[in-house]
Amino acid sequence: MRAVVCGDVHIGAVFGLGGPTKSGGNSRVDDYAATLNWIVDYAINTKADLFIQTGDLFESRNPSLEYMSIADSAIKRLSSNNIPTFIIMGNHDYKKTGSSYTSSILSLSSNDSANVKILIDPKMIHFTSQKNESANLLLIPYRDRRNFPGKNNSEQSESVDKMIRSMISSVNNKDPIIAVGHNFFLEGSYNEYGGSEVMINPSAFAGCDVSMMGHLHQYRVVNNTSVPCIYTGSMERTNFGDMNVKKIIVDYDFSLKRAKFIETPVRELLDKSIDLSSCDISNISYILDQEISALNPDGKIVRIKITCDERFFPLLDRSVIQNKLYAGKAHFVSKIMIEASTKRTVRDSSILNYSDDLSMIKAFIESQDLDKTFKDELILEAKSIVSGAK
Repeated sequence: MRAVVCGDVHIGAVFGLGGPTKSGGNSRVDDYAATLNWIVDYAINTKADLFIQTGDLFESRNPSLEYMSIADSAIKRLSSNNIPTFIIMGNHDYKKTGSSYTSSILSLSSNDSANVKILIDPKMIHFTSQKNESANLLLIPYRDRRNFPGKNNSEQSESVDKMIRSMISSVNNKDPIIAVGHNFFLEGSYNEYGGSEVMINPSAFAGCDVSMMGHLHQYRVVNNTSVPCIYTGSMERTNFGDMNVKKIIVDYDFSLKRAKFIETPVRELLDKSIDLSSCDISNISYILDQEISALNPDGKIVRIKITCDERFFPLLDRSVIQNKLYAGKAHFVSKIMIEASTKRTVRDSSILNYSDDLSMIKAFIESQDLDKTFKDELILEAKSIVSGAK
């Protein structure tokens, strides 16, 4: 039996990485839809036995109808292909009202579809596949520390650990247990990590075959745990800090107890600095064109920073640069920054060796990169000023 586990989706997290489309949408939202549908296709084409999404289906707690439609369409495709689908609440999906909480994911029309379960409360589910293979699914939506007893985050985290241990101990069969949730793992002492959220100690998952968590946007395997603990990462690159971060889904085989990391074809981000500080007026435009031609922006979201002498700012037209990037088939130009280059000034203290003011002034003027005639005029003026001061 196999489960496809998809990390944080964050539909609607544009963050300046997309612009309006002809259909009235946003190019970045289209990227999210394309990636999510690729993942759904993978689950369908590889005949996955179940699909689990780790939470943060949306960026906002109150997603638009457009964003909900994207999610509904993907979930319904899984359902119609007879793939049991479990969606759990993340912190971005979480809405607290007084002492209770709810989530917009409960309003998804796909919630009424066959094979779909949307959870905002922890639950242990004994799952049987169409192949008649069974497993226990420990599903842990985002846990808010305010819902648990304790005087501080550390004690409240221990309360969550206790809840998880109790749920695991309630299992009365020998089928494997896979845990999927949406909180951070505790890696070390709570005092070391601090923060305002509960953190789940990996030891709480004793008895599980594997534990996977969303919430952290970079996938990795947690070190030194008795039970394999995996961060699934986010579905998409949400900012330029993610530029070189691979995005994956987890394909978990229950019988082999093996997790495969499948890289997903997300949109590439290109962040480039172009240094034109050594250029002069005769070659700056040519060198800039050469640098842009070498970027290979085809299909990418692009951000560039250009550094040059501020005297040449009028020669650098952002709209012209943007058009050149789009001519190179950039998917979207996020930002073009033009900044003044700074030159390090080396302070020459040798002029202080002269005994009189005029000699020091002359030495300073002679050290400057100025026209000789102008230097001579300055020295004459300096003599006049010094003589008048006496």
